[in-house]
Amino acid sequence: MSAPAPLDVGIAGAGQLARMTCLAAWPLGLRVGVLGRPGEPAVAMAAGLVEGDWRDAEAVRALGAAAGVVTLENEFVDAGALAEVQAAGTPVRPDPAVLARVQDKALQKELLRGAGLPTAPFVVAGHARELAAAGRDLGWPLMLKSRRLGYDGYGNATCADEAEAVAAFARLDGGDGVLVEGMVAFANELAAMVARTPSGGVACYPVVETVQRDHVCHEVIAPAPVAPDALARAREVALAAADAAEGLGVTGVEMFLADGAVMVNELAPRPHNSGHYTIEACETSQFENHLRGVLDLPLGDVAMRAPAAAMVNLLGSTTGPARPDVRAALAVEGAHLHLYDKAEVRPGRKMGHVTALGATTGEALARARAAAAAAGL
Repeated sequence: MSAPAPLDVGIAGAGQLARMTCLAAWPLGLRVGVLGRPGEPAVAMAAGLVEGDWRDAEAVRALGAAAGVVTLENEFVDAGALAEVQAAGTPVRPDPAVLARVQDKALQKELLRGAGLPTAPFVVAGHARELAAAGRDLGWPLMLKSRRLGYDGYGNATCADEAEAVAAFARLDGGDGVLVEGMVAFANELAAMVARTPSGGVACYPVVETVQRDHVCHEVIAPAPVAPDALARAREVALAAADAAEGLGVTGVEMFLADGAVMVNELAPRPHNSGHYTIEACETSQFENHLRGVLDLPLGDVAMRAPAAAMVNLLGSTTGPARPDVRAALAVEGAHLHLYDKAEVRPGRKMGHVTALGATTGEALARARAAAAAAGL
C-alpha cells in the first residue's frame, strides 16, 4: 500500500471551525488534516487525522511533521509547542511569537493600545487587593476576564462591586492575575473578518452586527445596520487591528460602537463565529480565504452576493441525544442549514447555524430565525 499523500494544511483542533475549513478545501484540491479524536466534528470531513489533543505538545509536533503548513482552530494552542513546529521547518500561521501575545488577553490589550487602537479602559490586577483601586479608577461595574482560555463567556465575570470582583478573581486567576476592564455603554457590537497573506494580500469582509446574550453570540446581521461613517470607521479599525496582530489567514475582530466611536473588544486569530454567514453570503467564504491566506494564495472576493444576510446559531436548550428537525428547518424558504455533527446536546452548546439571504436585513433575519426555531434544538 502506498503512503498517504502529505497534508497541505494541518489544523490544530477538530471542532466545527475545522470542519467548515475542511469542507472549503476540497473544491480547491487541498488536503487539510486535523488534530483531534475520532467522532469530533471535523474528522469525517478531513483528508487526514493526527490523533491526539491540541493541548498535548507532542501531538502538535506530530501535526507539524504531517503538514506543509499548520494553522489553528482556536487561539489556545501552546505557543511554545507551535514555535517548535516552526523551528523544525513547518510554517505556523499565525506566527507563534505573535500568537503568544494575542492568546493572553492582557498582552493582547497592550498590543492593541501600543498600536494606537481604541479599547475599553483596562488594568491588569495581579492580586485581589488591587480590585478596589481598579473599581475607583474605572468605575463599577467591572468586567473581569481570565487572561487565557476564555471564550463564549467562559472566563468572564461582570462584577457590580468589590465583593463580587474578589469572588470572581478567585475563579479566574490563572496565577498571573486577571484583566480588568471598565464597562462600555455600547450601542452595538460589531465584528469584521480580515484575511491576510504572508506576501501582503489583505481583504476585509463586510462589518456585521453581532447579537450577544450572556457573552454568547446568538445572531449576526450583515451588513451591520449602523450609519455609513460608523461602518467605514469599523472597517479601518478592523484592518489596523489585524495588522497589529500580524494576522495570517483570517483574523476575527470584535468591536464596540459607543457614542459614534469604534473600539476593539477582542481578537481571534482564526475564522470566527461572526463570519459563518460568509459561506452563502459572500463570493468567498471566510474558511476558503483562511486557507488561501495561510498558503499565501491570492485572496478571493469578499463582496456580498445579496443586499443582506443573517446568521442564527443553533444553541442547545436541552440535554441528551441531538435530534434536529432537519425537514422542518429546510422547509423555510431561503434558509441554509449547517449542522456540526455533535451527537449530544447541552444547554448553550453550539450545534449548528442557519444562514439566510434577503433584500433587507429584516427579511434575512426573519428567515434565519424561523429555520432555527424549526430545527428544534
